[in-house]
Parts: sequence; structure tokens; C-alpha cells
Amino acid sequence: MRAPSRPETAPAALRLQGLTWRPLTRREPTIAGLDLEIPAGQRVLLAGASGSGKSTVLRALAGLLDPETGEGSGLAPAPTRPGERGLLLQNPAHALVAASVGRDAAFGPENAALTRSEIRVRADDALAAARVDLDPSRAPLEASGGQQQRVALAGALALGPDLLLLDEPTSMLDAATSQQVRTAILEAAPDRTLVLAEHRIEPWLPHVDRLVVLGPQAEVLADGEPLALLRERRALLVEAGVVEENGDRSTSVDGAAGAAHDGPVVAALRGVTVPARGLRDTIDLEVPSGRITVLTGPSGAGKTTALRVMLGATVPATGSVERPERERIASVPQNPEHSFVARTVREEVLASPWAGDEQFAAQLLDRSGLAHLAGAHPSRLSGGEQRRVAIVAALAQRPSLLVLDEPTVGLDARRRREVRDLLTEAAAQGCAVLVASHDPELIDHAHETLVLPASAEPAAPSARARRIPADALNPLTLCLIGILAALGSFAVQTWQGGLLALLPLALLAPLAVRTLRGGLLRLVPILLSAAGLAWTTALLGEAPALSGDAWLLGLKEAARIMVFVAPGVLALGSVEVTALGDALGGRLRLPARPVAAAVVALVRVGHLGRQWEIITRTRVQRGLGSPASPRLLASSTLALLVDTLRGAEQQALAMDSRGFATATQRTWAEPSRLSRADLVGTALAVGLLVWPLAAELIVR
Repeated sequence: MRAPSRPETAPAALRLQGLTWRPLTRREPTIAGLDLEIPAGQRVLLAGASGSGKSTVLRALAGLLDPETGEGSGLAPAPTRPGERGLLLQNPAHALVAASVGRDAAFGPENAALTRSEIRVRADDALAAARVDLDPSRAPLEASGGQQQRVALAGALALGPDLLLLDEPTSMLDAATSQQVRTAILEAAPDRTLVLAEHRIEPWLPHVDRLVVLGPQAEVLADGEPLALLRERRALLVEAGVVEENGDRSTSVDGAAGAAHDGPVVAALRGVTVPARGLRDTIDLEVPSGRITVLTGPSGAGKTTALRVMLGATVPATGSVERPERERIASVPQNPEHSFVARTVREEVLASPWAGDEQFAAQLLDRSGLAHLAGAHPSRLSGGEQRRVAIVAALAQRPSLLVLDEPTVGLDARRRREVRDLLTEAAAQGCAVLVASHDPELIDHAHETLVLPASAEPAAPSARARRIPADALNPLTLCLIGILAALGSFAVQTWQGGLLALLPLALLAPLAVRTLRGGLLRLVPILLSAAGLAWTTALLGEAPALSGDAWLLGLKEAARIMVFVAPGVLALGSVEVTALGDALGGRLRLPARPVAAAVVALVRVGHLGRQWEIITRTRVQRGLGSPASPRLLASSTLALLVDTLRGAEQQALAMDSRGFATATQRTWAEPSRLSRADLVGTALAVGLLVWPLAAELIVR
């Protein structure tokens, strides 16, 4: 396996002088006067407590701090060529920009206007280097968090950047996969400048030239040869949250075991499988009160799916689920922002009606190092701070069952220890704690551990399982069918002609519909609109209100709107977003960047349903209303909007790091082919254009 190649240029040297940066959403700067020089080809490990500014420093080095989102000085210049600086974001879901794994890896090479053969080589090499074992046609946003992290890494490697900037590249991976990805990164950067931020520094220490420890506002607390710093300044590293104190881990484990008491089983999975979501092997799991139970296993083994089944968010294919029906259940999702409901951290912790003990909430905030952020907006905190807020808000409800998905990702050593202690206390008070995690300290700390075996991800989305005749047509042909059919609808002048004009649609609709349910869902809004138009025409039209003539006039208008809209809805409903982008950009030569940006946005829109489900379910679990509550639906809608806007901001950053902002020209990884089937489709489009006129002539 070879590492992705890069242009024959000298390795990048970096220098930040007096860098100051304050996001518009914060009163204090994230970085205050940072001086940092990195020689060409050096490997640098950034470490520091959660919220010390590591992610912001990486973005500054990438030249991607946006003046529209903050103010500062000493900013690094923007890259001069596409993909010169490869940046991997902390949240891998924000870094994914395409509908399939293969096209995600190809996004950067497309921005560099490479040939299709070179794009294919670059994408394949990058996926291999990042140890991505998913089918290239697989939707990356449907994969596990660990798999998403590897796909995002492949995207960063595909352009062969001079500078690699990686924000916690192994945080969501199991130990074996972490080692593979770490090896891949080091193999991909033998002569590149490498800067990475990590909370678990030990595995990287033998492989980096320099360790830079950051404190509040990115103040440099220590800078030097890694092993020497670890040996000579260990007390400072412990204080900064970079490493744990000697003996802490074993003490915590003993403390947890001593605090445990055998209680009744609160929840259980019995014979459960969910093959469509990666949980193929049968899982049997009991979660007793007073104990911490950890689910672990390789990335993609189905840990998150098992938690979703336990919470009632996913229906198992086989087996049964037992959960407390009349007791409190609290959860912390993998993306903590999805659980936020309030404007300040203090209000967030007290938002649930079951979290009314302000003294207890204050203690939790103090114990987790969040007391000084009590007045801050939860969405404006760092990733690690957000995770701690979500955990504290869940604990404040004093639940009978607490379910957490990767609760220590993005946390420094001190904060990980604090989270373990908080979970231990919750268990000691009788709570049943169920955790999905790769964290070795948390696994050792648990009373019960269940290791899930590796499980293959589904090969492809089920929505594309059954091919239909419309799949043989180029997206441009399907667009032409919709456009010409809409133009033809203007010939409808009578209700008889309108009904006759609908006849071809009834005959051709099955050719563009994969399932009856999907077709009906597409047609229901049109039918409702047509019915509404018929009613208003019958009531307010030229004929006497609600007379026979008025209803016939309404029927004509309803038929016309159906002929106008239905063909396009049915035809374009079968079009893949990426294929449409290939056709518009690659064949019609429309401006490449707007087309590519639109495709990325449409891909993201297609996954809003999952975000909506997580947001609403979390609110229901917190006792903020029923799924049909207008207030809950309104707050969930606002939360989804905010989450989408913030995600779009992060995704734009990911796109720019792959050369999108500087792509003056762009190519497309796949051709948009026209075939003989498109001749038939074009004839069909012309037929739909002239048929309404012919229908009118027939009925006269």
C-alpha cells in the first residue's frame, strides 16, 4: 500500500506570531498572543486541557480562521493551492461532504482539477491508507463514528498535502484500529509537516519530534522533546491534564469495585440483532442497578446501535428489550449538542423537571470543572466542554438508567478521571450505568464489560437495492421529462382533456417508483395541493360557487396542476444527488463550485431525519414534553435549525481544507453518460409535451 502522493514541493514551514483570536460568540479570546514556529518536516504533538484552544490553533495553521466568525491578529495566510494543508476536524461527521465513501475521498482531487484516472488512484490510495474497509458506494453518514473518522482522514490525505493538521484522529477508534490509523498517518507523512492534537499522547510520543502543551487561551506551558518533557516536567503535565497521576487508574478501578452493590436488573437486551445497522451477531446484555456496564469492541461493531435499541430508538430485527417504563432514563448521545435545550450551561443542567436540585447541579458543575462556564451558551463551548455539560445534565436528573455513548471522547486525562468518578458515584447511589466506549481506563473501571465482535457494515443503502427503469436514464433526461411535461400542461383547457392528459402518468409512474409507499409519499403533497386548488376554484371561480360547473372548473385546474408537477416529482425523485451534480457540472459545464456546493447541501439535507429523531427523543426522555407536544416540536425545530447552521459552517471549513475555496477549475470523478435509453427518455419527454394538446383535440 502506498501513501497518497503529493506535488513535488518542499515541506511546509509554519509560523504564528502574536496570534490572537476571539470568536464573535465569546467575550474572551480563545487564543491570546500565541507565538509558534514549526520547521518544515517536523512532527508536532499539541496537548492540553479540554478548551485550551488546540482545535483553533490547528485552524489557524491551516489559514482557515474566517474573519466573519471572529476577530484577531497575526493570522496565517491562506493556502496557495488546493489541498496544500490537510485538516481533519474533531467531529468527523462535519468533515464528510459526499453521498458515498468513494466520492468523499475524491472530493479534494476533484477540486484540484485532476484527471478521472488520477482522481481514482488518489481516492483509492487514501482510503487504503486510512484503513477504510467500507464499500465505496456506502453512505458515510450512515456508518459508525469510528468508520466516519477513517473516511474523513482519507479525505484529508487524498490531495497529498504538504502539511497535515489532525484534530484527535484516533479519538473514536478502538485500540487495534487506532494503531492501524496511527501507522497510516505516519506512513503518509514521512516528509510532510505534521501537527496533531490529541488527549491520549502516550502512543504518539515515540513518533513525534516535539510536544507543545497549551494552557488557557493557548498559552504555551511547555515545549520540547516529548520524552524529556514527560520525564522532567511530569508534575506540570499532570496539572495541565495531559497525563494522569501515577496510580490514579488502579485507585479508580478499586474505588469503583468497592462502591458497587448487586442490585436488580434494570434493563436488558435478549437475543437482539439489527443487521441493517451493523449489529449482526446476537447480543445478550443485562444492566443491573448499582453497576457500570461497558459495551466495547471494534469500530462498526454496533455499540451505538445497541444503545439505540436499549433506548427504544431502533427496533431490533430479532430478540426482545427490557427497560424501566415508569422510571427515569437519561442518555448522552455521541454528539452532545443534539441534547442541548437551554441558553446557558446552568439552565441546561436544570432544564429537566427531574433536575430541580440547584445545589446538586452546582456541585456537579464544580466537580466537572464547568462552574466558571455556568453562564455560557452550551453550543459555544469546545467539544470536550460540551460533552461534560451533557453528562452533568443527565446526572442531574438522578436517573434509574443512564446510557452514554463515548462519554470521554475529547476529554483530557483529568476530565476523564472526573467523569469516571461521577459515574461511579451515580452507580453507588443505585443508578444502572450503560456506556459504549473505547476508553481503556473506563473499560478497566467498569464492573461489567461486554465485547462486541467485529461486524461488517451494510454494503449499500437499502433505498438503492431495487433498480427501476428510470435508473437507466441520465439525470438530464429525467430533468427534461419534468420540464417538457410542465410546459405541456398549459395546453389543458377542459376537465376531460386534463383527465386524459393524466393517463400516461398513471401508466409510466411505476417505472420511476421503487416502492409503493415511496411513490405515495411523493404524490400526497401534490394531491393535497390539487384538492385545495379544486376547492378554492369551485368556491371562488367564475362559475356560481359550488355549482356543478364550478366543480368541473375546479377539476380542470386540479388536473392541470397534477400534469404540471407530477412528472417532474416522479422523475427527479429517482435521481441520485451526486449523479445530478455530475450531469450539471460535468456535462452541461455549469459553474462547478455552485454545483458542488449544492450537491453537498442536498446530501446533508437527506440526513436531517436522523438528527430530528435524536433531538426529539432526547427532549422526551428529559421530560420536556410528549412527541406530539407543540412546544417540544417548536423547540426541536429551532434546535435542528441551529444544529444544521453550525454543521454547515463546519462543513464549509472541511470543504475549504480540501481545496474548495481555491478551486478555480474543477473536474468530476465520474462521467455523466448518455445512452440509447436516453433517446427513449427524450422521446417520452416530447410525448408528454404534446400529449395534453392532443388530448384536448380528442375531447372536442
